[in-house]
Amino acid sequence: MPRTKSKILRWERRPAERPGELLEAALRVFATRGYRSATLEEVAAAAGVTKGAVYHYFDNKEQLLSSALEHHQQRAFARLEGALDSEHGSATTRIRLLFRSAFGGDDPIRRDVLLLLHAIAHEAPNVYRHWVANGPLRWWRVVESLIVEGQRSGEFRRDADAEVTARIALVGVLAQFAWQRYADSVPGLAIDRERLVDSAVDMLVASLQPPEKRA
Repeated sequence: MPRTKSKILRWERRPAERPGELLEAALRVFATRGYRSATLEEVAAAAGVTKGAVYHYFDNKEQLLSSALEHHQQRAFARLEGALDSEHGSATTRIRLLFRSAFGGDDPIRRDVLLLLHAIAHEAPNVYRHWVANGPLRWWRVVESLIVEGQRSGEFRRDADAEVTARIALVGVLAQFAWQRYADSVPGLAIDRERLVDSAVDMLVASLQPPEKRA
C-alpha cells in the first residue's frame, strides 16, 4: 500500500530521527516475524519509508539487526548510567537500582529483543556474539563492580567471588524474562516482573552479607 502524503512529509521533516526509527522498527518486525522470515520491505513499511531508505543507512539485513541491537543496548546503558550517577547510597541500594532500571517496567523494545535472542543465536551467530559481548558481559561487569564496592566498604563479605556472583544473578534474571514468551502456554511459568527482580536482588544481597550481619 503506498504511503500517504502526510506520512512522507512527516518523515521528511525529521531526517535526523530516521536511523533510530528504522532500528526500532527493525526490532519490532524481526521479533514478530522472526529474523529469517522478515524482509527489509517489511521493516521499511513499519518505519514508514521505502526500501531504498533502508539501504541508504544499512548494507544488508544482518547489519540492520546488529545496529538495532546495539542501538537498544546503548539506550539501556545510558539509562542505567544516569540512574547510578544520581544514586550515591550503599552498594545494596545501587544494585537494586541497577536491576530495577534494567528489568523493571513494561518496555516493549526490551520484549522485542528478548524474543529475538534465541533465534539469532543460530540464524545470525556473529550478531549474537556481539550482543553477548556488549550486553550481558557488560552488564555483569557493572554488577561485579558494585559488589566489589560493597566488599571494600565492609557491606559485603570479602571472600565472595564477585564475578561469578554477578554472572549468576544477572543471567538468571535474564533467562526468566526470556522464558516469559512461553508463559501463556506453559502453566506455572508466568511471574510478576517486579516480584522477580526484587526477590532476585534480595537473594543476591543475602548471599553476600558477612556472617555477623546475618539474622
